[in-house]
Amino acid sequence: MLRTLLSIALLSFGTQSLLAVPTPEQLLRNQTHSYINESKLPESAESKEFATLLSKTPEWQRELCDSGPVEDAAKTVQVLFDIWKTDKELVKRPIDRAMATACALEGGHFDWNSEAMLERYEYFRDKWNLGLLNIMYKDLTVFERRYLAHGVQHRHLNGLESMEYQNTEVCLPAERYTGACWYARWILLNPFGDTIHGPLYYQPYRNSWTNAAEMIRNIGGVCGSLSNFGAAAAIANGVPAITMGEPGHCAYTVMIKHNQWQPAYSLSWKRGIHRPFYGQSSWGWHVLTNRAMADTKDVYASADIRRLAMDYGKKKLTGKALETIAIARRKYPLDWQNWQTSAELMNELNGPTSQWQELHQDTLQLLASTSPEAAWTLLDKYVYKHVLPEGKDKADDRERILLAYQKSISGWGVARWEYDRALSKQIKLLAGDKNLEDQFAVSCFGAHVKENTLTPVILEHQLSRIGKDDDRRSQFIASIGKGLSKGKGDDFNNVIDTLAKKILPDAAKNGDKSTFQFIGSLTKKVFKPTEISPEKFPGVLLSSGGTFTIDEPGNRWDNPARHWGVIEEHGGDFHTGSKNPHATIQLGNYGLLSGVTIVTRGGHIGRLNGAILETSLDGKEWTTVYTFSNVKRVNRIPLADKKIEAGYVRISHPNKQHLHFEKFHVYGKKIN
Repeated sequence: MLRTLLSIALLSFGTQSLLAVPTPEQLLRNQTHSYINESKLPESAESKEFATLLSKTPEWQRELCDSGPVEDAAKTVQVLFDIWKTDKELVKRPIDRAMATACALEGGHFDWNSEAMLERYEYFRDKWNLGLLNIMYKDLTVFERRYLAHGVQHRHLNGLESMEYQNTEVCLPAERYTGACWYARWILLNPFGDTIHGPLYYQPYRNSWTNAAEMIRNIGGVCGSLSNFGAAAAIANGVPAITMGEPGHCAYTVMIKHNQWQPAYSLSWKRGIHRPFYGQSSWGWHVLTNRAMADTKDVYASADIRRLAMDYGKKKLTGKALETIAIARRKYPLDWQNWQTSAELMNELNGPTSQWQELHQDTLQLLASTSPEAAWTLLDKYVYKHVLPEGKDKADDRERILLAYQKSISGWGVARWEYDRALSKQIKLLAGDKNLEDQFAVSCFGAHVKENTLTPVILEHQLSRIGKDDDRRSQFIASIGKGLSKGKGDDFNNVIDTLAKKILPDAAKNGDKSTFQFIGSLTKKVFKPTEISPEKFPGVLLSSGGTFTIDEPGNRWDNPARHWGVIEEHGGDFHTGSKNPHATIQLGNYGLLSGVTIVTRGGHIGRLNGAILETSLDGKEWTTVYTFSNVKRVNRIPLADKKIEAGYVRISHPNKQHLHFEKFHVYGKKIN
């Protein structure tokens, strides 16, 4: 397959050029030789023997060159040489050779020296020979073994004594290492009152146990110690794992099966992997990288095409280089190196605009659907500066190009990521035209309506940008609402629900009747009307056309999207929190009140007993007009004799009982 691809790539270059093309084996060997030359190994019989052996072993060359980034080739080869010197037969044992290479690659990345990496290699070699590692270890790729070689963030758990302890004491099936963190207890302060965030927490116990893992298991710690303990336990037993940073927290992840990683002790989707290989340190990049590296046949084939493109680039054969790297990224779009190399080659060779436009289209068609995050990184870092026209008079063209990215993505891709940052950066590229920025936000919302994953982010981001500009906010909401009012089906219903959950509480809080009513009225399409219709009081429904708010809107029992119907004939429902339970109506019209009707939810009707009904002209000074007792499912409170004028009506509960109604209607005569 690879040779077929290369042949197709080269047919247009002529017979003589085709004959001059180096083979994949030659290019691989050349790359290996360049690494050996960079290392400047000492002149000796052993170094020559090592270099010759490496040059004659294609499998070893691939493991070295095509198992993720080689960040420091000189140090990597030096570490590999130092390991090989102590065990020259490892080249004949594929499992040990793979582990030695992984240790060398991580030695080149991290501040491990040869002695430390040799210890790790010998640990895994010997444990495997003794049958003391998880069976998964046998089939790990060199790339996956790099997680074993790397170790965990807390370096004291990477020592051999700790690894020996955890190999003996925390021996589990691979999938159960997600719970290994709980072998140690969670405890913030030691018995002397020292916090774990200070230097004295473990100090009294340094000489009480022989290793850090045993000390942590017996003393305990918080998320950092526990997550590092859990990840280190997996690694000590030959199961890849890595720690992760989260906002105010430390977690970890374990490879429970080949190419299947499971977060552990994780509290957030915002995860920063402590050993990223490409792009950013996010969880999405971790998933994408491991998918790309899962099939070594594809990895090697992709690397062969990429090496050929880079060889053309060195020879300044621009057309051949760019055409060949295009084949690589189109055939193997998960491999980030193909995308990065495409951009770097075009920068080095001054690729024409047409080639940047091709890269832009390939990114949208082949990468964005799988990883919008990686696609955005490529566009933002490399591509947009070459395809976006400059100047305020070109803002419309920029908007069209930027919107193409939004239309190419669907949901989060491989994992949730900080999409709002990409949206913010795109909006900035529109050169400060607020009308165009708002139009772009509406278009983005429309592009994601059907899937309805990114719409809440777009909504929150845009409303934050608008701030207190009421006219601009109303115009934005009207624009997105106009499209939703014409939509049908579950997809549109889901978006309306999402929109109402966000908009209605804010509109009610700000006293924005028009927005509350406009968005609220859309929910009639989503929720069925309440079947109970109590007898009305004289006059009009004064609550209709107003706003409605409660304490803690959106709490675990409440859906704010259903609030609009509570004060309208349609009906809805709400459920307050318990800290300061209240349900407040800003009436659609000031009026002389004739009565109030309440339809409670079907359960826990008695909670309404003891609640008080209050009225106000301005929403600030309140007067109690009724105390509930002997309540039923339907409650009618006549108020005509009290001659009450009001603009606001609320029910609160001094006993902090929850309130939950389906209808809260206020009747009377309009006086404004």
